[in-house]
Amino acid sequence: MMSKSVSVIIPAFNVASCISTAIHSALSQTLAPLEIIVVDDASTDATGSIVADIAKDHRSGRLIQMPQNRGAAAARNVGLDHCSSDWIAILDSDDRYLPRRLEYLVAAAEEAGLDLAADNFYNYDAFADQMVGVAIPPEMIGTCLPLDRYAFVRNCMTNMAGATDLGLLKPILRRSFVEQVGLRYREDVRHGEDFIFYLTALVHRAKFAVFPGAYYVYTQRLGSVSGRHSALTRTRVDLSEVEAVSRQIASSQLTDDDPQLAHLLNLRADRMRAAKKFFAFRTAVTEGHWIQAAHHALADKDVRSCASQALGYKFKKRWRSLVDGSE
Repeated sequence: MMSKSVSVIIPAFNVASCISTAIHSALSQTLAPLEIIVVDDASTDATGSIVADIAKDHRSGRLIQMPQNRGAAAARNVGLDHCSSDWIAILDSDDRYLPRRLEYLVAAAEEAGLDLAADNFYNYDAFADQMVGVAIPPEMIGTCLPLDRYAFVRNCMTNMAGATDLGLLKPILRRSFVEQVGLRYREDVRHGEDFIFYLTALVHRAKFAVFPGAYYVYTQRLGSVSGRHSALTRTRVDLSEVEAVSRQIASSQLTDDDPQLAHLLNLRADRMRAAKKFFAFRTAVTEGHWIQAAHHALADKDVRSCASQALGYKFKKRWRSLVDGSE
């Protein structure tokens, strides 16, 4: 097979504490990227100078500085506009690659003739400085998990603990497909832009599959071990926006003549609304507002359903640790 080139895009904003780790994880790939494009989204810290210093020593490193802050979606789009490789890989600035990732995914994608190819990924609790297992159950992927628009949305229903969320995948993208479709991230969306991007690709009949190897390390917003928010990730998911955008897409041209997809998107919006109410209940419990918490639980079946799921997940997790500890 002819060697294929890869461009890595890293959107960055005020990430001086972690940008070097992200870049060096791309530089350490067994399939060396043709270019590592860091789009500095008008950072006010030392992000730009750190990237510039690394680029002096590595010809593949490129720094693009945006004149004003426009968000991660806009930064990624700028990166897409400057890519020149066969394949494009996105790397968030607080995440990192393991060394064989690009080699593994490009080989798998080329062999299967795909437009998008993703691997499983490790969750990383930054506060505990600990890898906490793979995000997608290996039995779900098997040797390969092909995705269509329906399977994808079915597995992006909620961000509740223990749920599978394929919207967190970071697939490599065949550049010719991206350009043919005119695929871009929605810049008016700050939460769930990856989901919309992948769904749009699938509606345009992208060939997309997930492979079992795990070579991407994803920094959790809320550490599953420490229970603390990552200092590397400042954003909090706005479930109200995710709900609203899901309903918007359900009635957009993207779902024309596709009532099944529209139904799944509305179901996703319902699940996000339920999760938002459950998190409000959980916050009330944590802060000792017992009357408010009791009102949430007694008055809303969505809260009770989510609480049951959360307890079930904690029980399974505890049981698994006890079983593993006894072996």
